[in-house]
Amino acid sequence: MKNKAFGWTVLTIAVLVLAASVGAPAQTASLTTFVGEINAYSPQATSSTGAVTGPYEIRGPWSLTLKGATTADFSTDLNMEESDGWCMTQNGSNFDPSARGAHTHHVSLVNAAVTTITNGFQITGSATIMGNGSISTTLSPSVLTVQVTGGTDRKYSNISLTFASPASGHFGTEPVAGVVRSVTGSSGKRRK
Repeated sequence: MKNKAFGWTVLTIAVLVLAASVGAPAQTASLTTFVGEINAYSPQATSSTGAVTGPYEIRGPWSLTLKGATTADFSTDLNMEESDGWCMTQNGSNFDPSARGAHTHHVSLVNAAVTTITNGFQITGSATIMGNGSISTTLSPSVLTVQVTGGTDRKYSNISLTFASPASGHFGTEPVAGVVRSVTGSSGKRRK
C-alpha cells in the first residue's frame, strides 16, 4: 500500500513539474507596457479650396508594449475637433459643437521596429489608421514614428507621434505630443 501511494505521489509531482515547464516560456517573455494620454493640437492648414482648417484638438489614451528589445506594438484612440481658436478666428465665434468637425481615429502599429535614441527609444512602422470606425484609405497605411523619452528623474515621461505622408496631411508634420502615465514590466511592477 505504501509503495502504491509513493508511486502516485511521484507521478503527481512529475505531472506538476511538466505542466510548470510548459508554461515557463510564456511567463519569462520580457514585456514592458507603457500607457498614457495624447493631448495636442494639429497645425492650422489651408485646404485646396482655400478654407482654413485647424488647429484641431487631438486627445486620447495610448498604449505601447515592448516585446523584448527589437519589436513593439502601439495603439491609440484619438478624438479630434476644431479648437476654440478656430471657432474664434475662422468660424465667426460660433462655438456650436456641430460646427467643429468632430471625428475619431484608431491608430495601430504591430511588430514595429525598436531603436534606441537619446533619452529613450523609438518605434517605427507602417500604421493602420481608422477614421470613425473604418480603415481610412486616404490616411492608411502611413509610416508612424513613436518616440518615448524622459529625463534624469523620470526615465520615461514624454511621447510623440510623427506621421509621414499621407497621414501628415491630416495630423500635421510636427510631432503630436503626449504624456507617459505609467510603465509596467512583465512582473507587474511599476517602473520609473
